[in-house]
Amino acid sequence: MGKIIAKPQLGFMEAVKLACGRLTDFSGRSRRSEFWWFILVFVILSWVFSLVVQAFGVSLLTAEIASDIFSLLALAVLARRLQDTGRSKWWAICAWVLGVIGGIYTATRPAMEELQSVNPDPMAALEIFKDPVTLCLMGVTTIIEIAIFIFCLLDGKPEANQYGESPKYIEVE
Repeated sequence: MGKIIAKPQLGFMEAVKLACGRLTDFSGRSRRSEFWWFILVFVILSWVFSLVVQAFGVSLLTAEIASDIFSLLALAVLARRLQDTGRSKWWAICAWVLGVIGGIYTATRPAMEELQSVNPDPMAALEIFKDPVTLCLMGVTTIIEIAIFIFCLLDGKPEANQYGESPKYIEVE
């Protein structure tokens, strides 16, 4: 058995190009640098998207649906990152599905219409958090997302796993 060494860390452009080139690829593995550089770009674009949606006064439900479709772009990169640490892509898919369900459910609550008015009643926000379905969805989603965040911080397995060869480590003789 040879010695295992790490390849150099991916730079910003290289990582983003690599991640964007595989936006629909849920197989294989992605390094931490590829994932985190892509997430940085994704968060900035999400923020800009949110500003544009607010500027045009799009309804909350329409904005939620558009945001959910936009978030699909990051799902494959997250799945590959989890697979690099030896975890299943189902963590990412479950978190996304719960987020979509929770977002649409919350956006359709009557209290949300009140919160979007010119002079909203502060008690309307509390009404949302009194709903047991909302609390359960938020609680379960938060727990799963914290676990995913921790998994994404971990280094990938240096050896090949069920998802493929390591994108970071190579074996030399």
